[in-house]
Amino acid sequence: MKKRRLIAALLVAAMTCTLFVGCGSKKEESSESGDSGSKKITIATWNEPNSDEALNMYAQCEKALGVDLEVTVIPESDYSSKLNQMVATGDDSIDIYIIWECDIANFVAAEGIVPLDDYLADSDINTDDFIPAVATLSDGLGGTYGLPWCAATEVMYYNQDMFDAAGIEYPSNDWSYEDFKAAAEKLTQKDGDTTSVYGCDLPNVQTWWAGIGGAGDQVYDPSTGQLVIGDGAEAFISDCADMVSKGVMPEPSSDTADLFAAGKAAMSWAGSWNIATYGDDLGFNWDIATIPTNKVKYNTLHTGFYTINSKSKNADAAWDVIEYLMSEEGQTINSKASGNASALMTIANEGAWKVESAKSIENWDAFTDSLEAGVFGYTCLPSGVTNNAISNFNSAVTGEITPADAVKKSCDYAAETIGY
Repeated sequence: MKKRRLIAALLVAAMTCTLFVGCGSKKEESSESGDSGSKKITIATWNEPNSDEALNMYAQCEKALGVDLEVTVIPESDYSSKLNQMVATGDDSIDIYIIWECDIANFVAAEGIVPLDDYLADSDINTDDFIPAVATLSDGLGGTYGLPWCAATEVMYYNQDMFDAAGIEYPSNDWSYEDFKAAAEKLTQKDGDTTSVYGCDLPNVQTWWAGIGGAGDQVYDPSTGQLVIGDGAEAFISDCADMVSKGVMPEPSSDTADLFAAGKAAMSWAGSWNIATYGDDLGFNWDIATIPTNKVKYNTLHTGFYTINSKSKNADAAWDVIEYLMSEEGQTINSKASGNASALMTIANEGAWKVESAKSIENWDAFTDSLEAGVFGYTCLPSGVTNNAISNFNSAVTGEITPADAVKKSCDYAAETIGY
């Protein structure tokens, strides 16, 4: 999944990521009848539609509604900036934007998308059924402007064969952070002074924030749009630096090789979407657990939101498409195709997201537990802010600066960039 490419216009977006229920508003006066038949509806996404027609939710939507649904795929690296440009110029070529967490408040402020409350009032979509983090996104925008197309999060992957060889009990969803650190040291394999197998891979873009949030920092404050890190970040950075110095974790590197998939790391914190990537192709037995619990259980949620362009001439027909994509049929197809759960718990609990090729996984509850602990965190911040912070964290891991300096530099940059 992701992403996060921001431009300066997102300073407004950083003020809040909250989006859901609030005051209603009327449907677009300019939109045509709610009869979606024979309408051409355009939708923007960063993901190519599934090549298997049965797993292509857009193709199935066309069949179900009799609508001509045209999918515009914009490269992920350009996605956010391109959509912001469209909103800024009043482009009406796209009816439905699937937008990222960091963009929704900016689009609302620019009146680039329409509230969905009146549509929802006549819909079977139960907003009370959304996972807890979505249900709490009820303040700040004055209405419901988007519906989550899926829900993804971070989990811990572990090599069962290495755990067996080391005589370590498999992790549970209640595994403590201290147990994790002890196991990582025991699982590390050395060839002289050189590490041949790391106990755990270094945190990646997503999991730096999972570790910092788990250490007690808020990470993102939706009421102010601020980056909120301090003692928790210092503690987690210090732990990673210690593990790197012992060879338990690799040093930060520009090499993007997946050490876990290569059998060079016994554990890895990574996005749940890797489940579908790994499938049955790793050559060893593996399973998942939730991110180990430190001071708190913390996960970042990752998704995109179906929204209607305020310039759309077919807003009602666009809603019909969104309603189908959020239906049990649409969400089930999406889950089977992507390996991502629905943000609607009733549908998620049916388990269509369980990747059939990932035959070694037994602890599927790790995914749903992670969703329930999930929050919309760093993904609501400008990517420049989070990327700068990770660069500082890595510098602290290698001893170029102190953890305290890394936190201060990151907070100063965030304050300057966002403007608070």
